Amino acid sequence: MCYLQLFDLAISCKVVLCCRVAPLQKAGIVDLIKSRTDDMTLAIGDGANDVSMIQMADVGVGICGQEGRQAVMASDFAMGQFRFLKRLLLVHGHWNYQRVGYLVLYNFYRNAVFVLMLFWYILCTDFSTSSALTDWSSMLYSIIYTSVPTIVVGILDKDLSHRTLLQFPKLYTSGHRHESYNMKLFWITMIDTMWQSLVLFYIPVFIYEDSTIDIWSLGSLWTIAVVVLVNIHLAMDIQRWLLITHVATWGSIFITFGCIVILDSIPIFPNYGTIYHLVKSPTYWLAILLVTILALLPRLLLKVIHQFFWPSDIQIAREAEILRRPNHLRTKKYQGST
Repeated sequence: MCYLQLFDLAISCKVVLCCRVAPLQKAGIVDLIKSRTDDMTLAIGDGANDVSMIQMADVGVGICGQEGRQAVMASDFAMGQFRFLKRLLLVHGHWNYQRVGYLVLYNFYRNAVFVLMLFWYILCTDFSTSSALTDWSSMLYSIIYTSVPTIVVGILDKDLSHRTLLQFPKLYTSGHRHESYNMKLFWITMIDTMWQSLVLFYIPVFIYEDSTIDIWSLGSLWTIAVVVLVNIHLAMDIQRWLLITHVATWGSIFITFGCIVILDSIPIFPNYGTIYHLVKSPTYWLAILLVTILALLPRLLLKVIHQFFWPSDIQIAREAEILRRPNHLRTKKYQGST
């Protein structure tokens, strides 16, 4: 009963100070909030008496101080001074949320578009046991062809500079509103994935409908087309282009071509020599270009319309950064700032 009264009193206050609290009581207060709300909790401490509280919180921050390193060893993040907490939350917290939220959706898309492409092939072959792709192509798709750009973007991409994020703390509330990952975005991504997989499979089928091309040649075309598609899809969303980002994104496409050439040069494989005949045909390059344009066109149009008519706080701040007019931010009302 006392816990319920304390909780009701605490949530009605802006700030609550607890003095002369035992270590287990500190952890109990954090658990009180975690168990009765959906909010994320953060605990910060510098001594051994803060260890239980730090471990109980969703995010634990330890400060290296004169009371030893027990708090640091038990924490998720360590810092030298308390003032670094502002940058940890407003800058690195924002960047990490944006990266993780986007990469979760992108990895769903990246794998689903490949699997759905194979699913449409199975439907067209009446669930036969025939295959259009070699086992090596299926395995290398996630290991080599599309993995490096995902890792680079997940580590280095930044939507806003640290100066803007520190100057306008309200931008941090985009995470509270779940702008980077929510069920609406998930289902929009899945619908887009469905469309892209249909274009990816059926456009080459229609183009080569009356030709004598074999199924292994179509498989090579599908392999390079899906890699080009998912990398350009990723390139459309990259906010901060660096040299390593260019190398990873466009280099993955060239590496895919190289791997396909190597695999098609091995005589024991059923797709032996197919790529050498395909690259000589303008139809092959036209099919890749047509697949990429038709698959990404709805997504591009939706993205342009949404940013033009319903821009988010992040998009407004990014536009102000690009235009180099930081004062422009002060004239905009942030959504959900109240």
